[in-house]
Amino acid sequence: MKRHLFKPGRFLFAGFITATLLTVNFSISHSESARGVTDTMIKIGVIIDLTGPTSVGTVPISKGIRNLTKHINDNGGIHGRQIKLIIEDDRYSIPAGVAAFKKLISRDEVLGIIGPMSMGETKVLYRHVERFKVPMVPLVYDEWAIRPYKRYLFNPTDLYDDEIGVMFEYAVKDMKMKNAKVGFCYPDVESGKTVFKLGKKWANTLGLKLHPEVLPLGLMDVTSQILSMKRNKVDVVFIHHVMSGAVALLKDMKKFGLNAPVLGTWPNCNEDTVTTAGSASKNYMGAHAFSSWYDESPGAAKMRNITLKYHPGTEKPYRVKSYTVGWVMATIFYKGLELAGENLDIETFVNGLESIKNLDTGGLVGPITYTSSSHRGLDSCKLFKADPENGKLLSITDWRRPPIVE
Repeated sequence: MKRHLFKPGRFLFAGFITATLLTVNFSISHSESARGVTDTMIKIGVIIDLTGPTSVGTVPISKGIRNLTKHINDNGGIHGRQIKLIIEDDRYSIPAGVAAFKKLISRDEVLGIIGPMSMGETKVLYRHVERFKVPMVPLVYDEWAIRPYKRYLFNPTDLYDDEIGVMFEYAVKDMKMKNAKVGFCYPDVESGKTVFKLGKKWANTLGLKLHPEVLPLGLMDVTSQILSMKRNKVDVVFIHHVMSGAVALLKDMKKFGLNAPVLGTWPNCNEDTVTTAGSASKNYMGAHAFSSWYDESPGAAKMRNITLKYHPGTEKPYRVKSYTVGWVMATIFYKGLELAGENLDIETFVNGLESIKNLDTGGLVGPITYTSSSHRGLDSCKLFKADPENGKLLSITDWRRPPIVE
């Protein structure tokens, strides 16, 4: 992905100022229970990065949401109501995300929101989500999203904890790397710190040793980190980073002869990593809760057929995995609206989402379940291996859950 140079301290300060402004200056005046619903229409908000540093991965999410919404509307809507999407660009910025949230709730009066796609942004917004009762399907991979139970937040994916557990167990059991040394690469931001903490937990559980290396988000030259891992004779490399960081790592590993398998979390487990890194991605594997555009499954075939009806002739180049992410997020949202019934308001919508049991997406993801006490949604992922020649990520496992820790 293209990146701006991030300064984490600036974002922390912005988050503080943003939270303060929200506390002082956020009010709405409409009838809360009827928000976003008429006899013929349901207004849904989307908060997503369309022009900022993560947009290479998030724009396809927005396209998945748009195309499924068009398909729903063209087939009569939901209980006779058409969906009106109002999409706001947060530019992967907490202040812009807060402004988008305020507009969607106070001016547009949407029923609920798909997004944001950022853990930090969701955390800043959540007490206001509760205050104004905004059903939300964000993209958050941290346990905070599900514990303690949050009535208005429905997580659509697995957690970083799941992915690291699955990958580390795969290294130990499938790759026979018992007692291996892991070069653990991550950025010094909130999600990176969370992932490093989880990495230490799983390393202790499975008998692995970690050699940590910090890769700042804006860093394109990782020579020093590669040479450090080479000196320390790591057996396998783990990377939690965006696509551009993973590509820089893979290319420099090839350049400096660090010939080790690479395991990546979902932000870099996408086709752009493979096509951009080219032959340097031959040892790359990644964990992801969502299947690929070209997978041979009923859900993927349906997604392709609907999409190509609206965009004929665009089968290739392949859409990246994040397109499937948007499709599934919208699927969850619209299934909740369907189960809410014709008497739709905020609380019946929440009840509808909590009625989703083992939602079958035809193989796009594992079974999705919400209850009145858990909004976890998914708890499984697959491992995918790069196919540089064809620009694909091919599944090398079925859906897996992390090992149970006693």
